[in-house]
Amino acid sequence: MGFPGISTKKMKNGSNAIMVRFKHNGITYPIKNFTKLFGSTTESDANKQLYKVKVLLSEGKDPFSSSPTILNELWKERLELNEKNNVWAKSTIKNNKYFYKKYISPSIGKLKIEKIKYEHIKKILDNFRKEQTSIKNRVIDLLKPIFEEEKRKGNIDTNIFDNIKKVREIIQREHLSKRTNFNYEDIVRKLYNAIPLYNQAHVSNIKQHQTFLYMLLLTAHRYNEINHLEKKHCDIVNKKIIAPASITKTKEDYHFPIPDECIEYIKNAPEGRLFNVPRGGTASRIFHRLLIKANITTIENHSISMHDTRRLMLSIMIGELNIDSRLADLCLDHKPQGTIKHYLQFTYEDKVKAYTKYWDYVRNIDNSDNEKKTIINNVSTSNNGSNFDKLKELIDMYNKGYLTQEQFDYERDNLYK
Repeated sequence: MGFPGISTKKMKNGSNAIMVRFKHNGITYPIKNFTKLFGSTTESDANKQLYKVKVLLSEGKDPFSSSPTILNELWKERLELNEKNNVWAKSTIKNNKYFYKKYISPSIGKLKIEKIKYEHIKKILDNFRKEQTSIKNRVIDLLKPIFEEEKRKGNIDTNIFDNIKKVREIIQREHLSKRTNFNYEDIVRKLYNAIPLYNQAHVSNIKQHQTFLYMLLLTAHRYNEINHLEKKHCDIVNKKIIAPASITKTKEDYHFPIPDECIEYIKNAPEGRLFNVPRGGTASRIFHRLLIKANITTIENHSISMHDTRRLMLSIMIGELNIDSRLADLCLDHKPQGTIKHYLQFTYEDKVKAYTKYWDYVRNIDNSDNEKKTIINNVSTSNNGSNFDKLKELIDMYNKGYLTQEQFDYERDNLYK
């Protein structure tokens, strides 16, 4: 049985189109291609859509408006609007474009928004690992405003994101030893040695990314706290950073030293943000590329994250360098708990010493060699005592193994020049 005013027409390209002619509230409307307008593939589909069209007309709405209804079109519209109104920075726009194209568009981008169901979104979210909470939440952040706006306009009856909540639980990662066969020493030293080799970025961004990675590895501060640092937060002369409460997790100022590897970049950076490494796609890719450069592999489907640099530093400071666990915790700027916060107070100098010890470990600097060089230098430059006394000191150092024969001969000859 056919439907009044609805017919199937063979188009020039050989496809079928469902054509509809109808009258409503005394007005006769010209023939409409419901296949083109609403995606109707059968006369029955068109008849159902015609009912919706008449309801909208009765409400004073234009059902034939050219406004987008496909998710990809709605996404593009929102993207352009946010760019025009400076809601998103250029880097954010670029990053969100990449994310949408990779994770959202392939599965639901070509669907009309009213055709997208809860099951579609759940399938996208289930493709991520349980610990990838930030990526799951990003899907929600990008799509929810679109659905809210379409519901406000009356284009959809319900917003499926009303029933989709952000992932708030903290996922406890597996111990590092279960995620990789490399020990902590190998990981930090391989990462450190690979940073100068990192070059997978636009030439103008390579130095910025390298410095960001040095900060991540050597200070072990949180991604967000590093990425929001500004030049005004850095005291170049004293090699000190004061991260303001506005960018820290505990909402308190953080004071920590600047690694030598970062000084030159900070000194030459313009005023404002030091780094522009958006969370998610960009930041994760940079760190992942560093892991590849360092030849650090993981077991099965496990991964090593930026946050693991905090675990690495804390474990090495306490386990390898015998630094007081409370001081090591202070280097990460964790809030002290219980009575300790009232009675135990370390100085900033204590924190610098702990960091310096850790940096020497990461750089694989043998402090005993430095001590020997200092002793030799003190003997060579001392103005006290005769050359005979200095020679006795050199002989004593040689006997204790502080000097090789070559070093002894060199320093002895210098005494009599």
